Amino acid sequence: MDANTAQQAAREGKSLSGQDFSNADLRDIDLSGADLSGCNFREANLSGANLSDCNMQNCDLRRANLSDANLMNADLTGAKFRRANLTGSIRFGAKIKTFALKGAYITGEVAYQD
Repeated sequence: MDANTAQQAAREGKSLSGQDFSNADLRDIDLSGADLSGCNFREANLSGANLSDCNMQNCDLRRANLSDANLMNADLTGAKFRRANLTGSIRFGAKIKTFALKGAYITGEVAYQD
């Protein structure tokens, strides 16, 4: 699925659960509020993406570029972040276990909700 199709589906409230976005260029995409549970974002470019309020449970985000992404209030329970770049991302209110971020690249203040 390409970025435009994904963004349109999210606007229409359609579930994107389980989609394969590995290696996709999703820079600056707005998927706020979307159901992205179980999606594969491995090595995807999500820099500047708006992923606020998304259900991202059990997503594969290994080696993904999430720099400057908005993850506010996203549910990232069970997500894999090994070698992901979260530099400058907004994570306030995100549901994420800090141990899941082992091996991820992060700078700045980190705020989580367990």
